[in-house]
Amino acid sequence: MPIKIGNYENFSLILLTMIRLLSILFICSFVTFSCKKEGCTDPQAENYNVNANTDDGSCTYALDELQIKINTSYGNQSFYLDSSYLTDEGYTVKFTDLKFYLSDLINGQDTLYKTSLYDYRNSQNHLFSTSGDYTKFESISGKVGLDSSINHDDPSLFPNESPLNISNAGLMHWGWNTGYIFISIEGKVDTLSAGENFDHNFSYHIGKDEFMEIFTFNDLNWTPTSNGHQLEWSLDLAKFLKNSESSIDLKTEFLTHTGSGQLELAEKVKNNFMIALTP
Repeated sequence: MPIKIGNYENFSLILLTMIRLLSILFICSFVTFSCKKEGCTDPQAENYNVNANTDDGSCTYALDELQIKINTSYGNQSFYLDSSYLTDEGYTVKFTDLKFYLSDLINGQDTLYKTSLYDYRNSQNHLFSTSGDYTKFESISGKVGLDSSINHDDPSLFPNESPLNISNAGLMHWGWNTGYIFISIEGKVDTLSAGENFDHNFSYHIGKDEFMEIFTFNDLNWTPTSNGHQLEWSLDLAKFLKNSESSIDLKTEFLTHTGSGQLELAEKVKNNFMIALTP
C-alpha cells in the first residue's frame, strides 16, 4: 500500500532538507580526511611541523650535554687534597691522592657512559661529559672498577683518548696480568699528637676482578645547565673512614694493595667507599 506524504510542497521540502543534510555530512567527512596532516606536533621538537594536526610519533629532540660531578667532602667540610682533617680518633689526616674508575653506566638498554677515570687532582669535581637524553636516565646502574672482560686487556691498545690507555691510566694500571687499580686513596696521618707530625703514610689500592662492585642509583634528579643537564653525586671521605657499618683505623690499617694477607682490609676499603659514594 503506497505511503501518503501530505501535499507535494511538504514532500519537496523534506527531500530538500535530506539532500542538504547528506551534503553537509559528505563535506564534513571530506574535510576531516582530506585535511588530516600527520607529522610532529610538539613545538619543543627539532622537526616540529607547524602544518601537522595529527602526531605520528616522529618527533626528534636535540641531545643535551649531560655531565656528572662528584662533590667530595670531609663530613661537613669542603675537601681539598693536601689539607688536614681530624678523624674521630683524634688523628690528623691529609689525603694526597684520590682516583677511581666508574664503568658501564646504563639504564636498561640505554648506555650513558662506558668508562670514566675520576682523578681529583686533575679534574676536581668533574667526572665526565657526554651527549644524550637525560629523561632516559632516571636510574643509573654502573660499576666501581672494570669488568673482567677488559680489566686484563693491553692498555696500549685502547684509543689515545680512552681513560684505559696507559698514557691516561698511568699508575692506575698494575700490569696486564694483574689489571687496573679500581680505587686509589693515599695520604698521611699523624697518630701521635693530632698535629702536623705525620708519622706514617696510608695507601689503599683496590683492584682484581672480584673487587669490582656493581651499584644502582634510583630517582635521580637531573638539574638544568646552560646547555644541558647534570647530576651531582657525593663522596664523603669522613664516611669512608668511619660509618655505621665499619671504621678504618689509620694507625693499624694503613696499607693494602689487594694482595695476599691484605684482602680483609681491601674488602673493608671497598665497602666503605661504596657507603661514602651517594647520589
